Amino acid sequence: MSLLAFLIAIFILVGFHEFGHFITAKWCGITVERFSIGFGPVLWRKKPVRANDTEFVLSLIPLGGYVKMLDNRNGDFLSEEQKLRAFNHQVLWKRSLVVLAGPLANFLLAWVLLAVLFLSSPIQVRPILSAPGINSMAAELGIVEGDEVRGFLELDSTMTEQIIQTESIQSWNRLRWKLLKTVFTKNGFVLELDHEGKGLYRVQFTSSQIQNINFQGDLFGQLGLIPSKTDVDLLFNLDVDIPTAFYLATERVFDISYVSLMSIKSLITGDASIKQITGPIGIAGMAGKSAQSGIVAYFGFLSLISISLGLMNLLPLPMLDGGQLVFDAWELVTGSPISEAFRALAVKVGLMGIILVTCIAFYNDFLKIFSG
Repeated sequence: MSLLAFLIAIFILVGFHEFGHFITAKWCGITVERFSIGFGPVLWRKKPVRANDTEFVLSLIPLGGYVKMLDNRNGDFLSEEQKLRAFNHQVLWKRSLVVLAGPLANFLLAWVLLAVLFLSSPIQVRPILSAPGINSMAAELGIVEGDEVRGFLELDSTMTEQIIQTESIQSWNRLRWKLLKTVFTKNGFVLELDHEGKGLYRVQFTSSQIQNINFQGDLFGQLGLIPSKTDVDLLFNLDVDIPTAFYLATERVFDISYVSLMSIKSLITGDASIKQITGPIGIAGMAGKSAQSGIVAYFGFLSLISISLGLMNLLPLPMLDGGQLVFDAWELVTGSPISEAFRALAVKVGLMGIILVTCIAFYNDFLKIFSG
């Protein structure tokens, strides 16, 4: 199940990413020679019928894909007519748009999947809290078992909790993403709680408290905000209309994107452990578990990975879309493109970095398997 769910996910996510590049290139009048899902030996191909048609390919190694466009930077001769359809002979904005379209396609896919998920009346867990740990922030603030979170508000330096209306919270899942985002911003926040229907009260987690959180530990445990054990009485179906579904989907895309970016930053700065990096084996396990839980959970998994894929490709590494956008920015500012010698060197360095991260990810996956 895990392998099948993983392969389906790769086909959808990589296919949609590359389709973003493909359809934008075609719109810009660029010849796309090959559209491949996967790398390495070809398992299946659909050969082009006409000269400017595209060859569609499924390859053996399902760890990505690519769109090969007509390009003569390697020294190949092109006629004047072919140059009109070659990627490297397009104006800068067209080249940048083609590059950017892949990651944007992933964000669009995640947005639609999340909206469909919210429209499907998904089963949610009410945000009722279990007893906080003795030394946790929640315990110090007087939160007790059975308190239900009714409202949430992130505070910045200009806000005070006495004058602010909190945002309604219906489910633990929504609260979880709000908490993660706020922890990474290191801002304070306000919770509005109800204890067994006896009335609302507010507590404020200050910015100074949040700044003391150890990112290599259990974030929710340190906050003392942990959901009560799942019970039938705590479950409900979330029913929303279409505008609300797309609003919630938009909010979730931004929350996941922000948390993911801050997680990457924490890895770079050393605030988080590299043991948290998950590779293909770990992702395959996640795919299998979500698929076994049903189509709604699988859609949630796909949206999360799609956003991660979009963000990863926007990182400023020469092998990725983000690296090409950095080169384009250089060309925009200086008026001339990066030299091919520097580009080749940067690609080699970027490739070494990607291989290193991939090795760490596989090591973490195998460590989890063999450590039980």
